[in-house]
Amino acid sequence: MFWCLLCFGLTLSKPLISIGFIGISCIGMFSLWRTKQHQIWNVFSVLLVASFILSFISLIETQNLSEGFRKIILKLPLLVFPFTLLAFKSISCKVKKWMVLVFAYALYLPAIVSVYNYIINKTLFDDLILQSKPLPIEFGYGIYHIQFSILLAASIIIGIYYLIYLNKTQKKDWFFYLLLTVVLLNFLFIHILTARTGIAALYMSIAILIAITLPKIKLKYKLITIGISVIVPLIMIFTSSAIKNRIKNTLDDVNVVLKGKDVNDYSFAMRVEAWKNAMNVISQKPYLGVGIGDVEKALYENFATYNPQVLSKNRRNPHFQFIETSVESGILNGFVLLTFFIILFLKGFKNQNLKLALLVGTVFFIASLFESIIERQATVIGFALLMAFALSHEKTEVRS
Repeated sequence: MFWCLLCFGLTLSKPLISIGFIGISCIGMFSLWRTKQHQIWNVFSVLLVASFILSFISLIETQNLSEGFRKIILKLPLLVFPFTLLAFKSISCKVKKWMVLVFAYALYLPAIVSVYNYIINKTLFDDLILQSKPLPIEFGYGIYHIQFSILLAASIIIGIYYLIYLNKTQKKDWFFYLLLTVVLLNFLFIHILTARTGIAALYMSIAILIAITLPKIKLKYKLITIGISVIVPLIMIFTSSAIKNRIKNTLDDVNVVLKGKDVNDYSFAMRVEAWKNAMNVISQKPYLGVGIGDVEKALYENFATYNPQVLSKNRRNPHFQFIETSVESGILNGFVLLTFFIILFLKGFKNQNLKLALLVGTVFFIASLFESIIERQATVIGFALLMAFALSHEKTEVRS
C-alpha cells in the first residue's frame, strides 16, 4: 500500500510521496524491532547517514535557518536509509516483482499523457526544444521533466533486469508480457520526451548491463545484443523529430562553450558557467561550506563578481550534486557522497547480488552529474528507496 502511494505520488501529489516514504520507513523500524536479527548497517547506509549528518552540521554556517531546516527535512531519506533497506529485505520476492510493475506503470501514466500533449502541440513544442526548453510533464502537481526522466530511466532498467531473469527461468506468463509492454512503452516515451539527463543515465546503465552480461552468453546472442544496441538508438534518432531537435540544440550548446560565446539562454553552456561559479565558491569556504540554507544566495551573489556577464535570470545552481553538496556543507560531504557510488561500482562488478544495485546506481550517478538529485523531493526519495530496493535484492529472487 505504501509503495503504491509513493509511486503514484511521485507525479500526482507531494504529500502522497511523503506518506508512502514514511510508511515504508516505519515498516523497516517495525521489522528491526520484531526480528532483532537483521544487519541494519552496511557501508552504503553509513555513507548516506554520514552525508546527512554533515549536512546538518552545516547549519552552523547557515544564516537562513528556515531554508536550512527545510532542506534538512528534505534529506531525511538519507538518514533513515538503513530502515528502508531493512523494510525491503523483509518483503517477499513475489511482492517485489509486483512492486516493479507498479513503479513502471505509475510512470507510464504521466508519460503517455505528456507524449499525447506533445503530439497535439508538436509544432510549438519542437520550437521550444530548439530553444533549450523542456517538454512539460502533464500530470498531478507537475513534476520537473529532468526528475521525471531520471525516475523513468530507473524504472526501465529495473524492468529490463527483471525481464531478463524471468526469461531465463522460462516464466513467460501474462505478468512477463504485461511488464514487457509497459517497459517498452516507457522506453519509447523517454525518447519522445527527450530529457537528456534521463536518456544519458538510461543508456549508460544499459551499456553496463550489456558489459556484465555479454561475456556469459553464446556468440549468437552476443551478435544479436550488439546489433540491437546499435540499431535501436539509430531508429530513435531518425524517427523522432524531438530527438533530432534536442541533438541540434545540444550541439549548439557545446559550440557556445567551446568558442566562449555568450552563454545566456543556452542550457548546457549556462550549466558549465554555474559549475565554474560553484567551484569558485567552494574555494572560498571548502570545509563547512556556505551553509545548507544559504546555497542559492551565495551562488547568486558570487556570479556578480565572478562572471557578471551571466544575466540575473540565468544565475543558477550548478545542477551537479557533488558540487552542490560541497558548496552547501563542504568538500568532505561531497566526497562522502561520491564515495557511495565509487564503492558501489567497485563492489557491483564483482558481486552478483549487487548487479541490480549497480545498474540503478549508474542511473543516479549519471543523473547526479547534471541534476542535484538529493535537493528535490521526488528524486531524493526515489534515490533512497530505489537504492534500498536494489541493495536488498538477491540474484535468485526473480527466479522464485
